[in-house]
Amino acid sequence: MSAPADACRTGDAPELTRLAATLEQVSSWVRRSSPPAEWNLVALSTLDSLDRSGPQRVSDLVARESISQPGMTGLVARLATAGLVTRSPDPTDGRATLVSLTDAGRDYIRERHRLRAETVVTHLRALSAAERRALLAAVPALGRLADQATEPPPESE
Repeated sequence: MSAPADACRTGDAPELTRLAATLEQVSSWVRRSSPPAEWNLVALSTLDSLDRSGPQRVSDLVARESISQPGMTGLVARLATAGLVTRSPDPTDGRATLVSLTDAGRDYIRERHRLRAETVVTHLRALSAAERRALLAAVPALGRLADQATEPPPESE
């Protein structure tokens, strides 16, 4: 039985729905409270993906970011012009292109993370010690959720 069906069967679907809605609110709040960036969210997510996962094919970035191939190709070209990524032939398939983060791209995305963390930490400090402990206890599960959510979607059968 699938996880959603199990959730409904065991009666925790309302709690999971509330958790999902709260995670969405937190995600939106973090995005809105982040200092302005010269790059849009897809560009920042692409840079982040390259930082976390290493070089990737354009087609894999398309799947991960859920945008069109021409859209990602144009974005990669703009990021390359800015010196944040490089493009090279995929050694396993000369028809494909591998996109890699440059040192400047790595510095840029890590600075974005630092600035965002500063903003969030300010708000975390306003919570009670018990609330901070509860959030810290959830970090491993949230990390697994984020890792799972950033994997390319499974192929349709």
